[in-house]
Amino acid sequence: MTIASRISARRLTRRGFSLAGVLVLALATAGCGDSEADQRKAFIGFLQDINHRSGVHFLRPKPEEEKAFGDYLRHYTIITDFNKDLTAVSNDYYERLKKLGIGPNSQARTIEQMVARRQEIPVVKEETTKYVQAIETRVAKVNAERAALQQPDDLKAVYNTTFDKLINAPAQAMVNSNKALLALTDSSMRLVDYINDHRGKLTVSGTQVRANDARTLAEVDVLLKAHQEAGKHFQDAQRNGQRVLGGS
Repeated sequence: MTIASRISARRLTRRGFSLAGVLVLALATAGCGDSEADQRKAFIGFLQDINHRSGVHFLRPKPEEEKAFGDYLRHYTIITDFNKDLTAVSNDYYERLKKLGIGPNSQARTIEQMVARRQEIPVVKEETTKYVQAIETRVAKVNAERAALQQPDDLKAVYNTTFDKLINAPAQAMVNSNKALLALTDSSMRLVDYINDHRGKLTVSGTQVRANDARTLAEVDVLLKAHQEAGKHFQDAQRNGQRVLGGS
């Protein structure tokens, strides 16, 4: 073989490798593109199922769905991991309140009971403040994780709807309810402290407060009305939270 023929052969070989490389790359790219489109379509369908349901539902993907989502499964895991974390924090908070005799099924305390257990009110406030801070910290973290996700526009629109429905709206309702509870504890402390400071002029029995003079009656009446208003605001916030969770 002449030098010219060997050079020609090497050129053909290099060209062959080059064309083969381009062909392999094109096939791989096409395969990945189709796969991503299918994964995105499957994931969007799953999210739309959640969005069309009334109320908050953390659906668990079936094994075949997890496989169909591909890398997009991680995007949903961000949501479910937040729910697991917040559920654990919430359970811990409610357990601490339960030790104080406060819970979903406990009856509202009378003014007389509040006066008798004045030392517990600041504890409730402290625990609730920590709980609100924990919620807000976790919401900020998970929103930062969402912002870092790379999503096509069609998926992003559907995902954001799911994210707001499962995370932002319920979490905000929880924060609002607990901030209303904090306002209620503040009004409770002001009322109870006034009663304790005017023991000689006030008589407390159950939910009734009687005063010996007009000035004391007027002052305690202002505190009673403020406490009732705070209680109503707390109940409204709780009902709104239930509507968010129930989808009504």
